[in-house]
Amino acid sequence: MVARSTEPPDDTGEPPLLTSLEDGVLLVRLNRPEAMNALNAHIITLLLDAVDEANESDEVRALLVTGEGRGFCAGADVGDISSRDRGAGSRRQRMDRRGLSGDAVEAFARCEVPIIAAVNGPAVGAGFGLALCCDVRFLAASARMGTIFIKRGLAADYGASYWLPRIVGYARAVELFYSGDLLDAERCLELGLASEVVPDDQLLDRALEYARGIAAGPPLGYTGVRRMLMRGTELPLSHYIEYEWTTQLGLLGSEDAREGFRAFLERRDPHFEGR
Repeated sequence: MVARSTEPPDDTGEPPLLTSLEDGVLLVRLNRPEAMNALNAHIITLLLDAVDEANESDEVRALLVTGEGRGFCAGADVGDISSRDRGAGSRRQRMDRRGLSGDAVEAFARCEVPIIAAVNGPAVGAGFGLALCCDVRFLAASARMGTIFIKRGLAADYGASYWLPRIVGYARAVELFYSGDLLDAERCLELGLASEVVPDDQLLDRALEYARGIAAGPPLGYTGVRRMLMRGTELPLSHYIEYEWTTQLGLLGSEDAREGFRAFLERRDPHFEGR
């Protein structure tokens, strides 16, 4: 496994994002431990690059996101935010700016491979949103997650207000946004925010085990599932079922589908190549 970064290091001398590829899993490590992996423009740009790599490389079959050090992601870098010009233009113009965070949320949603989060510590604010943008979340036993936006006089960003009601339901999402409280790992599991809670020292191994299982599966099938689930949030039923069946017809003509049926009849494990 070889770590790499396609961008120069930040002011600390370390690349703010590390990536490595093994067994079809692109492991992405937020690497600003001194700032609890707070997001700035540089690290978001590198996240976008990682998603692009996952989309364009047939070698990548799953994306796994985690943090270095004690935290998953402590939110947006306050210094980075405060340095931006927020006072220009009308109120509508100031409120309607999209920014890199919006690009990242959409990129995660449109990613062609499953995305897994290994939440190794606090995931708050924008870091909470980042975790929600992932398909599956494994939490360390010591991890905590929460919106906290309201405690800073803010609403929500990084897709949190889009994903949270879809994961826990509208009423519960309202409660969590209004309180801004941090939730421990077990409470996250109860609410459906975590798929599994793992002892701290076993978190990455467990998440990698899961991601490798995904990587051994049918790449086209997983892409189809991700696309269908996203379109299901956008289309009326009459349009969606047509899209669903069109996607399924395309998959039925694939070599992977033929391999899946052959393996079933021959009572063996299938070998999928993404064709």
